[in-house]
Amino acid sequence: MSTPPRAAPPRAVIFDLDGTLVDTPALIAELTGGVLAERGHRVSREAVRATVGLPLAPSMARLMGLPEEDPEVAAAVTEYGARFGRRVHEAGAGLLFPGVAEGLGRLSDAGLPLAIATSKVAAAASAIARLTGVDARMSVIAGHDSVAHGKPAPDMARYVAERLGVPAGACTVVGDGVPDAAMGRAAGMPVLGVSYGVSTAEQLTDAGAVAVVDSFPAVVTALLARVR
Repeated sequence: MSTPPRAAPPRAVIFDLDGTLVDTPALIAELTGGVLAERGHRVSREAVRATVGLPLAPSMARLMGLPEEDPEVAAAVTEYGARFGRRVHEAGAGLLFPGVAEGLGRLSDAGLPLAIATSKVAAAASAIARLTGVDARMSVIAGHDSVAHGKPAPDMARYVAERLGVPAGACTVVGDGVPDAAMGRAAGMPVLGVSYGVSTAEQLTDAGAVAVVDSFPAVVTALLARVR
């Protein structure tokens, strides 16, 4: 295994969304499990939760044991999307993890361009960012459909860096999932893991995170300590 990129002083920060900025993993698991159960596909909560942070359609197809192009998969994805949208509208900024709104403000005020790279499609990610109020802090919002290959491939991280006009090695990826760490590492970006989402500190470190913290305020502190 190659050595993870060193944590150079950040000139931009690329955030995952679910499990990093917004407290949605439990909601995603609940809604996915409900949609599947109604269609006669009963899967364990652990199996559903393991798909959080991965693209929805292929994850749903895998859980249903059907090809992604099957109409039943498309119907399940549509129903999930409608239910998720309603819940996000109801929760609004209440979905943010503690310290996110304030922390993004501190990072932005320090001159760091901020971005989102998520396995959601870009339109859905933009809608969540708007409803939670973090959109004003984001220079770029990229989704699974923004690039040819989503996480854990490096494409999305490189795409965001190019849009920001910042060299890849000067961007830091922040995420809670192994795909986030793998994406950042493959793109040559240092990764700061967060242990309050779907993956453990050990899993994130094994996937290439150079450090792991347990709260969003700790993310902000770690990043600002490296700004020059």
